[in-house]
Amino acid sequence: MDEQALREKVRIVIRDGKLPNRHPDRTWGGPGVGAPCAVCELPVTRQQMEFEIQFARDNPAGLDKYHVHTRCFAAWELERGANGH
Repeated sequence: MDEQALREKVRIVIRDGKLPNRHPDRTWGGPGVGAPCAVCELPVTRQQMEFEIQFARDNPAGLDKYHVHTRCFAAWELERGANGH
């Protein structure tokens, strides 16, 4: 996926509420665990690096976790920053 298409995908994911548009409460990095990427929906394989981004929520109390490819994370960060968040 080219950069423009990836950033459009990020905007859609944010707009549809599938990924928050704010700074994560925690960010972890490491080899993929096979979970689908919250942006492109493709699995992040063990041969790839991933970020797990976590967001605390109050009601109900808990933690939302999202797995993303490093490239998808970078596009999400750019789009999140472009929108002033």
